[in-house]
Amino acid sequence: MDQVATTLATRHELAVVAATTGQTNLLAHALCPTPADLHRYLTHRLSALDQICALETAPVLHTLKAAGHSPRHPAPYPGSNY
Repeated sequence: MDQVATTLATRHELAVVAATTGQTNLLAHALCPTPADLHRYLTHRLSALDQICALETAPVLHTLKAAGHSPRHPAPYPGSNY
């Protein structure tokens, strides 16, 4: 779990990575501008980690207040839209 959490914490798409208790071990909050970007992240970036055996998504359709970079500010990573 520590290895996966450390790997996920380096991903610019993720605003939060946290250890949890219960049915899951980790929670990650992805900031994807479109459903297609979320699909691409799940199927290409997360699926590349063999240690992840299951995942559950819960899309947020409207956010009033959030942690992370505002789209109004320059992208923190070259070539990103975040």
